[in-house]
Amino acid sequence: MSRVRRSLQSVIGAGAALSLALISVAWTGCGSGTATAPVSGTVSIEGHPMTGGNITFAPIGSGTNAGRPATGQVQTDGTFVLGTYAKQDGAVVGRHRVLYSPPAGEHDQEGGEHDEKKRGPSSKRLVPKVEEVEVQAGQNQFNIELVTPSN
Repeated sequence: MSRVRRSLQSVIGAGAALSLALISVAWTGCGSGTATAPVSGTVSIEGHPMTGGNITFAPIGSGTNAGRPATGQVQTDGTFVLGTYAKQDGAVVGRHRVLYSPPAGEHDQEGGEHDEKKRGPSSKRLVPKVEEVEVQAGQNQFNIELVTPSN
């Protein structure tokens, strides 16, 4: 009986190992088909750090092969770190369009509209001065200056 039990355990063990291997291959294949490179930086307006919002690097390419966009939250000191497949894993290597999204609900403490005298121009009207950047293999550092669009 113990001989049958050992054979059964080795078959189950081999099956479990094979299943685990297949799951790990499928898992890595589902999320990260394209290599990413670390991307961080600062966001500013008129030389002062932007204190909120989101930065998105949208890959520029043909069709659906352009890649997945990378996003990062702008911290209170104006810094950001991008993530594509996981938090802070960077952006897909290649050319990207830079987009800025303002923080949700820009209102002052009393619940009124944002006070432009205190905080500068409304971030709802701001765009990156440089519209496109190149993410390269290795560490990438970008300083993004926001401006009011000319139209």
